Amino acid sequence: MPKEDYLQKYLEKLSRVIAAMLGFRDKGFPEDALKLSDEVFRELYHVDTDELSVMPLERFKEIIIKANHTTSYLETIAHLTLESARNKELINAIQAHSLYSKSLMLLELLCQKDKTFSFEREALMAELSLLVRKDN
Repeated sequence: MPKEDYLQKYLEKLSRVIAAMLGFRDKGFPEDALKLSDEVFRELYHVDTDELSVMPLERFKEIIIKANHTTSYLETIAHLTLESARNKELINAIQAHSLYSKSLMLLELLCQKDKTFSFEREALMAELSLLVRKDN
């Protein structure tokens, strides 16, 4: 039971980080938003957003699969990666594109793991597919 409590608290923390990142971006401070995501990515995967953006997609996928996250956790990481991409786009479009690709991959893994259909998730995946394809 304590492990579930820990995971729930961590998911709540990640949700607050994503909300803060949205606020920073809306106020015109994408660098501050990226500092928040750097902290989370360092804590989880020992990389920051710059390192994550240059990491090959297949390598990141291996890390995620090996971590065997729950669906809730995977969805939150996908949104964190997406929000990082949106903030990074204001600074470096190439790195943003890489993060968009990783976010799409996370959502695809989530669909494989979570058999519940989500219109919101499918719409987001379609949007990301267009973004990723458009830039290639």
